[in-house]
Amino acid sequence: MDPFLARLPLFKGVSPQSLAELSRRFVLRRHKRKEVVFEEGDPPRAVFLLKSGLVKAVKYSPKTEPFTLEVVIPGRIFGMLAVLDKKPYPVSALCIHDSEVYHIPAGVFEELLRRHPAFSQEVFLHVGTHLRHSQVMRSLVKEPAERRVAYVLCLLGDMLGRELRVCREDIAEMAGCTPETAIRILADFRKKKLIASGWKRITLLDPAALKAFAG
Repeated sequence: MDPFLARLPLFKGVSPQSLAELSRRFVLRRHKRKEVVFEEGDPPRAVFLLKSGLVKAVKYSPKTEPFTLEVVIPGRIFGMLAVLDKKPYPVSALCIHDSEVYHIPAGVFEELLRRHPAFSQEVFLHVGTHLRHSQVMRSLVKEPAERRVAYVLCLLGDMLGRELRVCREDIAEMAGCTPETAIRILADFRKKKLIASGWKRITLLDPAALKAFAG
């Protein structure tokens, strides 16, 4: 069994024997940057667990540009809402970086829920986090790009710490703006000493001020 799985809080209530048995039915796949893990409207055949990389959940609308509803970091599950309500995936999942993703068949996920109450509790914590971030991202769609970029930086900072291994293009994708706009905004944040940046790296110098800016 992959030691990565055994270390996750998600599986803390699952016995090593049960996890070893069930994880043999997980499928670990490698996805390239910008590769689609699943598309909006696909049938809910699996729940996904990110092992490495970074993934974003994107909503498409005929009236607006695609926008990011959630950013998924390693150790987080995604795609679970569709399996829980047995309806097509309501969003698309795209890789921001090269990523390793466990594909957990829907039947295995449901078995985990039935057999392990502690796992169910962890899943619903993930669902709550997912819904909270999705609501905030939806509320920011029509806000100025500066607020969206600030929120994305704060969100990543809360999940990953002050040192973010992301590039300006990544921030632009997550904030739903052009790379040129993201570059301009990040340069302004540098002048205000809110961040520092280097090659594919952004350091949050004043997270509190960024959160105030993001509202």
